[in-house]
Amino acid sequence: MADLEPFATQADYQVPLLCLLVKLPGGQGRASEVCRLFGQEYGPLIPAQDRDLRRTGIPIWEHNVRWVRQTLKEYGFLDAPERGVWRITDAGRQWLKDNPNARRIQGEARRRPSGSRLRRTPKAPSMPGITLEMLEQTRKSMPAEQFRQVWGALYDQLLAEERAKVITTITPTELGRRTRRWLDEVHAFLSGRNASSPSSQVLCDWIHLCYVLELYREAAALLPYVREDEVDAAIYRRAKRVAEACRGKLVG
Repeated sequence: MADLEPFATQADYQVPLLCLLVKLPGGQGRASEVCRLFGQEYGPLIPAQDRDLRRTGIPIWEHNVRWVRQTLKEYGFLDAPERGVWRITDAGRQWLKDNPNARRIQGEARRRPSGSRLRRTPKAPSMPGITLEMLEQTRKSMPAEQFRQVWGALYDQLLAEERAKVITTITPTELGRRTRRWLDEVHAFLSGRNASSPSSQVLCDWIHLCYVLELYREAAALLPYVREDEVDAAIYRRAKRVAEACRGKLVG
């Protein structure tokens, strides 16, 4: 396999996951252990934004690993000999052997075992007039595997187009100005220059924002000012986890 570049998209996690599994005994491992080893093996390639925590409490990069595992399963490159175990298949091993310099699998035809041989999955048709709403209804009434084979590519495309509609156009200058504004508020509070006290909810928001910008000292310092009884328990637990993670980075 060629030297990998820093991960820019979710698809960039696919080949590294295959390469990791092929090195494990039997080409398999428990999901949690595989994710842990992935973080150790490819930590330098994981971008800062993928280290943010999702609402589930796991970092985005681990979510990406778990998501591409399903994609690789659809290719026929991974399977699950038992619940919670990920294993590379003979097809996955062969793909790595045939593509030693590959950095990603994009463009690779999706394949699945069919008896003793592999069959090519037909490409989803691009059909004018087919809407996302139509495909959503089809997805509910169609077996998941069959839906992915026939409509998967078109569904993903339309879903991406729908998500793109909510993207706000903002210049780097304006983004920097907005970031500077709330960061000034954080620093004013920590330095005692702000006479008013932010609510515990606002403090939790600040902790998350500081984490995203890798301002670990600020995030860790804000937690003691959060009153647990003033915010939802789940919000407090997440803020606490983030702050503790920040303290861990400072110690490291």
